[in-house]
Amino acid sequence: MNVAACLFAGLVQCLASFYVMTMVHNAMHCDVFKHPVVETVWRVILSAVAGVPVEAYRPTHNLNHHVYTQHGDHLDTKQMKYNWHFLNLVLFFPTVYPKITKLENEYIGKEFSKLSKTFFLWLAQLVAAHGVTVCLLYINWRRTLCVWVVPYIIGADGIVTMNMLQHDGTEDIALGEHKGPNLNVNSARNFTGPVINYLTCNN
Repeated sequence: MNVAACLFAGLVQCLASFYVMTMVHNAMHCDVFKHPVVETVWRVILSAVAGVPVEAYRPTHNLNHHVYTQHGDHLDTKQMKYNWHFLNLVLFFPTVYPKITKLENEYIGKEFSKLSKTFFLWLAQLVAAHGVTVCLLYINWRRTLCVWVVPYIIGADGIVTMNMLQHDGTEDIALGEHKGPNLNVNSARNFTGPVINYLTCNN
């Protein structure tokens, strides 16, 4: 594969990686399958394809971001203070990534102390995710960087940075009331039309 073909494949993989990350986002909001064994296998496969264990997504996203949207959650867009909005957009992911990692590590640490089912599921996902990456690096590390590692980083950046586009400048939610029959699904969304929803898998 020549350089041009490798770059093209990398671009395709970046788009594919973004959509895999939207699948992770949607799949971790609620179970995809009713059968617990099938759901477990699905999450391990999803982790292998995504390149990251998906189990830790729930505490950082469902239990933090969706509860405290724009009220000091780890993805609060008010963290970005640059006058040039392009910098706020580009630097959003590296700014919030340490907080994402901190929340995930704290959650997994608690689950490890209990030796819970969640911890062992996360462990299986970790082996699947990084096992695939290690195998690909062994086979061809240059091609893996081009069409696997870099696209994963860009895909993760894309799904996290959607928060900047979707939530920045929206109306404040009433903490504790943003649920059940009082839930307004579009209260903290800038884009509610069919085009963006389609392109981002209704994210």
